[in-house]
Amino acid sequence: MAALEPFEAVVVAASTGKTVTVVTGSSGASISGIVISAFAPSVLVSNQGPNVAWVRMSSEAVPTATQADTPVLGNSVRLFGNPVPNGTLGVAVTVSVTTSANTVYFTAGQGGMAL
Repeated sequence: MAALEPFEAVVVAASTGKTVTVVTGSSGASISGIVISAFAPSVLVSNQGPNVAWVRMSSEAVPTATQADTPVLGNSVRLFGNPVPNGTLGVAVTVSVTTSANTVYFTAGQGGMAL
């Protein structure tokens, strides 16, 4: 039987947090950001917009998201394994709707996965 462990965000002394905010424009273009973590096998992705957002997470310095990447439904939260758990993770977001923007948060951490 699998056990769940809670998600724990990366916390660094004297730091205000490691969450990266990516705000998509109304143009539908891919917007990128960088998550730097000391050790974070998990990434919590929170899509706070009404639209489906496609996200790409990779070791690329400036990744580009397309609609072939991972969809995250509007107003939802998903937990992913970090493809770069001990380094710099490039993230990118795009939305297909060009009438409104989405805000997507990427939080590096550990736990939250079934064991």
